[in-house]
Amino acid sequence: MPLAANAIMTFVGYDIIETGGISMKFVCSNPGGGEPSDYTVFITDAELTGTANLAALKTLVTDKLKRRYRATGLSTKLDPLIGSTITI
Repeated sequence: MPLAANAIMTFVGYDIIETGGISMKFVCSNPGGGEPSDYTVFITDAELTGTANLAALKTLVTDKLKRRYRATGLSTKLDPLIGSTITI
């Protein structure tokens, strides 16, 4: 199924990971047919430390969401490969 061209992601919550970093939860109001509406982004302590201000943090989160969102369409190609072997 196609992904929506301009996904709108709403930040709905976060969890602090005891071993480091955070996970941020987002819901997409227009994911496209058959695509998930819930997305989670993980940010390490190093990434958090490297963001000097709110704009830098927003850029980091946006980049991670784009990567995660666009990768969902790959599942139809990659899931059938799980468990297969490749001879080189």
